[in-house]
Amino acid sequence: MIAILEQGLLLSLAAIGVYISFRVVDLPDLTPDGSYVLGGAVAVSLLYAGHGWVFSTLMAILSGAIAGCVVAFITTRFRINSLLGSIMVMTGLYSINIRIMGAPNLPVPRFDTGSITGYESMMGGTSLDDLLGKTTSSYQGAGVKAVKVPFDNLANGHDLLLIAGIVAIAVVLMWFFLRTEFGMMFRGYGRNRAAVRNLGVNPDLYAYVGLIIGNAFTALSGALFSMYSGFADVNMGVGTVVICLASVILGEILFSQYEPLYGVLFPVVGALLYQFLLSLAMRYGYKIGFKPSDMKLVTALFVVSVIAIRRFRKSEVII
Repeated sequence: MIAILEQGLLLSLAAIGVYISFRVVDLPDLTPDGSYVLGGAVAVSLLYAGHGWVFSTLMAILSGAIAGCVVAFITTRFRINSLLGSIMVMTGLYSINIRIMGAPNLPVPRFDTGSITGYESMMGGTSLDDLLGKTTSSYQGAGVKAVKVPFDNLANGHDLLLIAGIVAIAVVLMWFFLRTEFGMMFRGYGRNRAAVRNLGVNPDLYAYVGLIIGNAFTALSGALFSMYSGFADVNMGVGTVVICLASVILGEILFSQYEPLYGVLFPVVGALLYQFLLSLAMRYGYKIGFKPSDMKLVTALFVVSVIAIRRFRKSEVII
């Protein structure tokens, strides 16, 4: 159960980013499929370079913000639809992520490989010690400098508290931001662009802010997930937008007409519920012929169904 909560909270950070772009500023953005991987690639690469996890995470957030800025530039400067612009950036990020990692995937370094001269120096013994019962409990042998990561994956509550703390800070910061005067205009931009323009404010500014914040959250999620899972992979972001949209929709269904904290809680609660349903499907789905690989198909069908039902109900009201 602890692992489900941890993974759900990690997903909620990316879901907050998608919620901002799709719901708050109403700019469909597929860049999260690439910026999620970008955050993980930057974080793990910096860990390999010897930097701490806090600095690596901050640089990952910055990289995601830059990706969002590029999409905003393409959308506002060249008047290209945000969906098309994000597709181009997402496609380019695939190659950029491989360049950053130097390979399609990169594990989180658990020790400094540059100081290892052989099995004996890494394990503090010989290869026969395991057979003779002389096992070691750590990889930190002589001259090996361990790389610190925030997660221990021991299911003792430490990781859960850390992730929950990060999510809580993110939610509170977004709540404070959205309740400011700038935040009110920011929310108004997504609902009525013409009104914002008539107030004499450049609406492009809010497009930049929305896409930057959205992709920064997604990159943060990717960076933390890479450190949590122990690797960054160029394909780990496939379907991120659809999964996050499903999380947002689940949250909206639960809260119905209410918008606690300006709706920032939608993606958090929805991501937790999605992760719980995913775990149930993977554990008991075999009884009805369900496979884990079917989950993304089911998620896509769920998103399409909910959107179609909402549009159908709106058309009935108009009639």
